[in-house]
Amino acid sequence: MLRNYIKVVFRTIRRQAGYSLINIAGLAIGMACCLLIAAWVFDELSYDRFHANAENLYRVEENQFYSGRIYHVTVTPYPLAPALKEEIPEIVEATRFVYGGGQLFRHGDKSFYEEWVWAVDPSFLRMFSFPLLKGDAATALSDLSSVILTEDAARKYFGDEDPLGKVISLNNALELKVTGIARKAPLNSTIRFDFLFPYDLLKSRGRTNEEFGSNSIWTYVQLRPGASVPAVNEKIRDFIKKRAQGSVTELTLFPFTRVHLHQYFGYEKTSAGIRYVYIFSIIAAFVLLIACINFMNLATARSAGRAQEVGLRKVVGASKKHLLVRFYSESMIFAFLSLFLALALVSLFLPWFNTLTGKEISFHLWGSQRFLLAIMGITLLTGVLAGSYPAVFLSSFQPVRILKGSLKAGAGSTLFRRVLVVVQFALSVFLIIGTVVVFRQMRYMQTASLGFDKEHLLTIRMRGNMASSYEAFRNELRKDSRISGITAATDLPSAIGSNSAGVEWKGKDPQQEILVGQCGVDYDYVDVLKIELLEGRNFSREFESDKTQAFLINEEVRKLMGRPAVAGEEFSFVGRTGRIIGVMKNYHFESLQSKIEPLAIYLLGPDEQESGGLHVAMVRVSPADVPGAVNFIRDAWNQVFAGYPFEFRFLDEQIDEMYRTEEKASRLLRTFAVLSIFIACLGLFGLSSFMAERRTREIGIRKVLGASVPQIAVLLCREFFLLVVLANVVVWPLAYWVLKSWLNNYAYRIHLSLMVFALGLATALIIAIMTVSFQAVRAAVANPANSLKYE
Repeated sequence: MLRNYIKVVFRTIRRQAGYSLINIAGLAIGMACCLLIAAWVFDELSYDRFHANAENLYRVEENQFYSGRIYHVTVTPYPLAPALKEEIPEIVEATRFVYGGGQLFRHGDKSFYEEWVWAVDPSFLRMFSFPLLKGDAATALSDLSSVILTEDAARKYFGDEDPLGKVISLNNALELKVTGIARKAPLNSTIRFDFLFPYDLLKSRGRTNEEFGSNSIWTYVQLRPGASVPAVNEKIRDFIKKRAQGSVTELTLFPFTRVHLHQYFGYEKTSAGIRYVYIFSIIAAFVLLIACINFMNLATARSAGRAQEVGLRKVVGASKKHLLVRFYSESMIFAFLSLFLALALVSLFLPWFNTLTGKEISFHLWGSQRFLLAIMGITLLTGVLAGSYPAVFLSSFQPVRILKGSLKAGAGSTLFRRVLVVVQFALSVFLIIGTVVVFRQMRYMQTASLGFDKEHLLTIRMRGNMASSYEAFRNELRKDSRISGITAATDLPSAIGSNSAGVEWKGKDPQQEILVGQCGVDYDYVDVLKIELLEGRNFSREFESDKTQAFLINEEVRKLMGRPAVAGEEFSFVGRTGRIIGVMKNYHFESLQSKIEPLAIYLLGPDEQESGGLHVAMVRVSPADVPGAVNFIRDAWNQVFAGYPFEFRFLDEQIDEMYRTEEKASRLLRTFAVLSIFIACLGLFGLSSFMAERRTREIGIRKVLGASVPQIAVLLCREFFLLVVLANVVVWPLAYWVLKSWLNNYAYRIHLSLMVFALGLATALIIAIMTVSFQAVRAAVANPANSLKYE
């Protein structure tokens, strides 16, 4: 019986090649999109699950309470890890994870700045599954002068030599012995490194803060198997409060396997990672549903051609059950044929998809049992979904009506087909509108005024002991007219991540707890960045007290103080007591996803500068000769900082990178919106072709009676035109609600205007009319004699 069904299906494919091709192509493209998104989702969900202890690993995080608001922090004090292990029995291992990037490593004539550099405790290698290819994990980090390299880093510096036991220098000052070679971290790891050195090396050089009031590093712990997380959370909650007087901090454990998708920082408890997993999973379902609707539409539209088959089968004894199996088998065969084509499409477009998403998904993923089950699940779901209505609809035909000829073509299915077309285009319009909104929001974030001038601003990381020679570097740059300004700071102006409590001013409510952003700067910071001053003056070399007793605040601090003018008022912050000398207009010192928070900046004195307080130099160059200015800066650098390679970046490029996740999402959304429209148009093309074929005689009669080609074309297009308009009316309220909710995740966002929805309507109408009009015009220009000569 099954062999007979298969034979009949392939005969149908040969006899109705055009419609079969549309069905298979539509399903294949829909399944290929679904499989690519599924691969992306599986990759996102797989992060950090390769560790043997994954289920027992946690990152220690903080909730800080400020006047009723909770500020969530993922960094912790330096001494926390050993203290937790000592006092909490459920914690069997703990490690500190300290960023040490931007260091200069040198071996022989090879020298590079390295970003993926971390200081860790020896327990790190016991907790996480980063096996050593060479060296002993138990002792590799026991010596202060030891360092572990990944295999790629070892090849970079030592070539084919065995690096174990060899020496590599750090910042032209320290010599470290290579004691281990680690396998490169998997791509689905949130922890990535090229160099690991002992935490105690930092401590021995005075680069740590052993107080519990400062948060600067990550702390990871491993719980005993079976330990109760709520019980441990209860024990560690007030751990900081007991050790830091006046602390408003509570500790909590965050599952390590949830860090990649669920982590968040700051006042808003939102995570873009998991949000995009949900969004693209829904898009995959939309695209697959659109492809299945094509199949159902064409199957029900051609129901009259299948009616005689159904009638004859019922007359010779076929039950409804047999017919259901027959038509479900057909849809399953179509689904599996589409799967083979979909897999070919996935293989062909996977490199392009990896470029689009910034991932390195490979066919090794297809060897995953879970993913193979997902492939089979998608195929079976497609077969059942696409074949459900045709199977039920066709198997319900009455043989008496069929054989008497009283069942007309497509009878009983017209309304359902119209509903399916409306649903199909509603989903497509939703994706069109969503694409436009996401693209506009991304462009808004990239082009919005930040409150400072980001153009032609060159940034240079100050590494090692460079800060001690910064003054000489600045003086050298001032000799060239193409350099319009130079300054330095602890952070980039677009990424000030440091903040502190303990701010005080005259008249402040003692119960008011406030968290204020902080940034140490050099003179000319405000001038070089072109930040507007609303009140008071800038830092000045003419006032010696500015070095230790002056603050510039933003408008948000002034609002908290509750006074229209605050210049000259006493202000205490970050261990300094002085006065506010000026108020800066609010500028975005974080991503536009976050609301502008209070900020205070202050000058770093000479001692603080020389100890490494200035981390980034910023040079404004003339737009008339940017290459010449860069060459001059390079020459000045090589003169002052001999032995340190010159590296720079432009600030506008770094700001654009802050929105890379949104940009990738926008590209993905645009791609799948286009594909969904293409699939919908495939179905519309087939359906309009069938409708024109069915109305051939009617068209012939109308032409004989004097109807023009445009009149007939409009007649055939009118129904589809109305259905597309109805699809827009149906989907607009849902699209508005969903997109409004999505935009609410951004503190600064575009206005959701009617023009966006009108653009969705216009796009859908143009595409639908272009698709249908081809068949309509073709039918309208046909010779009526050919359709009427046998009447």
